[in-house]
Amino acid sequence: MFTSENILGKTFTCECGSVHSIPTEYFIYSPETFLKIPEILSAKSKNKIVNLFADENTYQVAGKSVRKILENSGWTVQLIIIPETNNKKPVCDDLTFKILNKSLKQADVFLAVGSGVVNDLTKWLAFERKVPYAVVATAASMNGYTAANVAPTIKGVKSLIRARAPFAVFANPEVIISAPGEMTASGLGDLIAKPMSTTDWVMNNKFFGEHFCEKSASLINEIEPLYFNNPEKVKSCELEAVEALVTGLMYTGFAMTMIGVSSPASGGEHLFSHTLDMMSSVDGVSHDLHGRQVGIGTIISAALYERILSIEKPEIHEMPKDIDEIFWGNISGSIAEQYAAKQEKLQVMRDKLSSKTFWTELKILLKKRVRPAKQIADCLGKAGAARKFSDINCSSKRAMTALLHAHEIRKRPTVIDLAWTLGILPSSAEEIFKEYSFGREGF
Repeated sequence: MFTSENILGKTFTCECGSVHSIPTEYFIYSPETFLKIPEILSAKSKNKIVNLFADENTYQVAGKSVRKILENSGWTVQLIIIPETNNKKPVCDDLTFKILNKSLKQADVFLAVGSGVVNDLTKWLAFERKVPYAVVATAASMNGYTAANVAPTIKGVKSLIRARAPFAVFANPEVIISAPGEMTASGLGDLIAKPMSTTDWVMNNKFFGEHFCEKSASLINEIEPLYFNNPEKVKSCELEAVEALVTGLMYTGFAMTMIGVSSPASGGEHLFSHTLDMMSSVDGVSHDLHGRQVGIGTIISAALYERILSIEKPEIHEMPKDIDEIFWGNISGSIAEQYAAKQEKLQVMRDKLSSKTFWTELKILLKKRVRPAKQIADCLGKAGAARKFSDINCSSKRAMTALLHAHEIRKRPTVIDLAWTLGILPSSAEEIFKEYSFGREGF
């Protein structure tokens, strides 16, 4: 198993044939974490000038304390509070990036104090400015802390940008455990997706030769039972379970950084969440936390795979040739580009599925990775995570709309594309929703 000692700040040749690098040198999870920040940042700074990024909430939770510690150590702290949008939440999008980038003062190092949006924007800005950055985690809510990727909305479309991972991650157990329970449960939803996203990764490796790394895929296998088999302990914020959750999220970020893409931790389940987010940008209806939506998407992905694996002889179905331009409105052009770029792979998928030998081999590979949908649903329910559409304030009709448009938004195929190609979608979508009691209204 990888440990902090043999992975942090290391470059190594892997059995998969690639050379992997982890630019994150420090991951500190302890009650004294904040006190270590000035010394660790000093290694990246000549003048002790730091841009500290936070939103209104995370500044009160941790930013104020971190700022005081830094200033008492002789640092000049330039505070940047990320602005809220009309939905009274900060967002990571091209507009916010441009506003912040235009007004930023020079600094030796950037420090994010916060989770998803705060971390992504700081990472993006630091990469653009070629400035090292670190992050103070304020919740066990997502796996992006240690990833090199940024997931902004650009021209209304959820996108992925390659940046650079932080050189240090600081997490105080007291702050993490004190975070709202829905944020911790969001982290579980993001983390529990890994077996399903890895299954999509294996699928892409088999169909298209996409590079696959077993070490990256299995990075959290040994700690997974601490939260997956004990969801009640996550709900009650028991120290061991929360530490395992935090560690799992950090290591999943490392897995993505090792490979250079999001494949180890993002598949069809993430597209379900991204589609809900993008629908919000079109019609203004608010969406929930990313990980809470991903958790439900993970149940759906597992249920799709269960139906896929039950097929003895595949019947090939044509997928829709074009996107739904009326539905996507003013962002349809950007989405159409993604979908058009996927068409060649979809044809390869159809061609290879006509081989009985290929189908048999594919099923064997997928079956090794897939988790039962019921097990995932039970885990989320017992952990107090989002388990039904009503938990994320989403109707069954809206969730159905998201699922049946999710194949359009990315050029990389997932279980959703395979399910369409095999005729499972759209025909079995309502059946899956009812089987797992997501909510029956709105059909």
